[in-house]
Amino acid sequence: MAIRRCVFLSIAAGCLLGSLSQLAAEEQLLICHAGLITVPSFAQHIADLHAAKRFDEDRIEKLIARQKKGGADFFSSQVVIQEQISASGTYDLRLFHGLSGPHTKYRNLTGWACDQEDYPIVYFVGFRVREIRDGSIQVSREKDVVNIISLKRLNPRLDTRTTIELFQDGRILCSDIRTTCIDAVLYDRYES
Repeated sequence: MAIRRCVFLSIAAGCLLGSLSQLAAEEQLLICHAGLITVPSFAQHIADLHAAKRFDEDRIEKLIARQKKGGADFFSSQVVIQEQISASGTYDLRLFHGLSGPHTKYRNLTGWACDQEDYPIVYFVGFRVREIRDGSIQVSREKDVVNIISLKRLNPRLDTRTTIELFQDGRILCSDIRTTCIDAVLYDRYES
């Protein structure tokens, strides 16, 4: 069973990297990073947040309430904007969203390719970026995938409406990434 999972992950990684390379060439899109992730259960993640003693109780309780409203795939479906580079801000973002931590399994597919001038960036957890079209980022749902892209060429000041839609489906996940996504997607925005 472990061998099958390794073969599947290797094939998925190859497909992911191939499509990201094609997207970058066609759209002049800067891909900061790609990886594969297995996030812990939401209950385990909440326990990890409490154990970290880095976040106030109110913020954790709000996350729990959002998960109840968002449903079963909420924690494995994330869109997170990071407006500027920040060591402690990046650490907090990754820890709070389960991208790092004692029960997270993460595998890098690419190295980090973005610098300070490439911000803002957006993390897509559980989604693969497929294309950019008419101010919309088209994604497909892929539970174990992490794509991080620069918004510098698309919406550098986050001052225009940018939507996120399911590829070849048209369903809108985020009507405006500056503000919110549907309840089933864990949306967040880090300004520093």
